[in-house]
Amino acid sequence: MIGLTNAPAFSIEEAAEATGTVSFDETAAGEATFFTVARSRRARVGSIYLDTSNITQNTTFRLYERIDGTNYRLVVETAFVAASADGFRFDEFTTYRGFRVTGQCGGGGGGSVDVPYAIV
Repeated sequence: MIGLTNAPAFSIEEAAEATGTVSFDETAAGEATFFTVARSRRARVGSIYLDTSNITQNTTFRLYERIDGTNYRLVVETAFVAASADGFRFDEFTTYRGFRVTGQCGGGGGGSVDVPYAIV
């Protein structure tokens, strides 16, 4: 007979909060990694906020999740129109092996801009 218990089947940690600033080169057309967070246990990420007030080029933001020790797969991709808002947020998600956030614009910008971020 299988009985129900109050014990959870697995635990989910809260991902550590972090803040920082990444320098985003708007003159380059390639995809730039903003930051990578390594994980070895399941964790809940409340959200990821990017302060886009300095970005002058339309940009595609991507969230990748690591599927094994080295490979990442695209989970979310969102086009952002410059000057449409002062911030962008990836909403709550659960990750097991870590994740990476990137940005890509078409190039043609005036140089590098600072993009503050917060993982909460």
